[in-house]
Amino acid sequence: MRQLTFSAAILLAMCFLTACDKNSDVIWDISPIEFTILMTDSEGHDLLDSTYQGNLIKDIYVTYQGEDYSLMTEQEYLENMYEKAGTRAYMPHFYGLMLRQYWNPITSSYDCYKMVFGEFDGTDNIDRREITLHLPENHHVRLAYSNNFKWKSNGEPKIKRHFYLDDKELEGGYFYLRYSKTGGCEYITNGTK
Repeated sequence: MRQLTFSAAILLAMCFLTACDKNSDVIWDISPIEFTILMTDSEGHDLLDSTYQGNLIKDIYVTYQGEDYSLMTEQEYLENMYEKAGTRAYMPHFYGLMLRQYWNPITSSYDCYKMVFGEFDGTDNIDRREITLHLPENHHVRLAYSNNFKWKSNGEPKIKRHFYLDDKELEGGYFYLRYSKTGGCEYITNGTK
């Protein structure tokens, strides 16, 4: 009787183990698309730092699909970011143009600033969308992205993304720009190399 109970338990356990589809609980969180922009002047000053006298925080805005977006403060960002999505999956949250602090490994503190524009849905197929970053002295920079998303036959996502700065294709959506009132913006690197 003992052997029969043990055999039944093993058989039952095997049924539970083989009846599962191994990918049935996989939820793919597709990373959203966003542009991250760091700006300095020719002397290396952070032009997005409110403590720097020559900062450009109040003079920068973005035009996207016919609408202008001013640079939001970190407090405005925090007030808008934490909405309930009603799902376990990460849903992209479009917040416009936001100023965010980030960690500086040289000073071991959060004393650097970046602008972030987005987020856009990473599952949307987009041929090309353009964003214009407006700067003082009538200078501007054109940023663009395209996104190709599809599911492979094995259930995994396949994503191809392209980012552009003034029609030049770059790696990733992370841009370091150097700005001068006389010369406009100069692309330094996108930080992916």
